[in-house]
This record gives sequence, C-alpha cells and structure tokens, in this order.
Amino acid sequence: MIFLDANYLVSYYIDTEKHHKRALEIDKELGNRTQIISKLVIAEVINVLYTKLKIDKKIIKEIYEKLKSEYTLIDDSYIFDKAIDRIMKAEKRFPFFDYAIITLMEDLGIKEIVTFDKHFNNIARIVRIC
Repeated sequence: MIFLDANYLVSYYIDTEKHHKRALEIDKELGNRTQIISKLVIAEVINVLYTKLKIDKKIIKEIYEKLKSEYTLIDDSYIFDKAIDRIMKAEKRFPFFDYAIITLMEDLGIKEIVTFDKHFNNIARIVRIC
C-alpha cells in the first residue's frame, strides 16, 4: 500500500503543473500497488483545482469522479482528533491536512507516500516517493 498526497494527484491530472511529467512516471512505477487516498485528500485536490488553479468546473467534476473510483478511498474523519493531538505536541508547523495524513498512515501501517512536499522527508517511519 502507498498513500497519494494531493499535490501528486493535482500534478498527475493537470498537465500544466510543474511536476506533471514526474507524476506520470511515478504512476507507471507504482504499477498495480494499492494506492490509498482519503476524503481529506479529495477535498484538498478539489480546493486547489477550484480556487488556486481555477480549473473548469466540468474538468473538476471528472477528476473528482476518477478520485472516487480509481483509488482505494479511506474515510479519514475518525483521525481528526488524533491529528489535532499531534499538532498540540508538534515542534514544526505543517498544514492540518498533512498531520491528518501522517496520523492516518500510521494508523493504517502505510510506510510510503507519493508527494512533492519536502517536509515529509523529516517524518520518522515514512518514506517519501517523489
């Protein structure tokens, strides 16, 4: 199992993104490994597509449907309290999304994440694929 971060997914689906080419290469390298995303990742992807990149709404809807159907989708809302606890103990500031992902990965025993976010380099027991 491998977890997919929102920035990887945005780069994969949007060909004008800086890491698009690398995201396509990574997709091939993953082969038929189980690819995990969460509802929070979908929310982050849609938010970036709609507000930051201003992608056409029809394209956003198509990507949304692909995210729901082409990946193993985990309901991560149960992890939010643990993510807040992690924030309270943390020395470094990361987005809440990332604390929730780290907490969910630990809970599910997932050791690898596909992401272009470098701050995942410093998380114990998580290997960043980029």
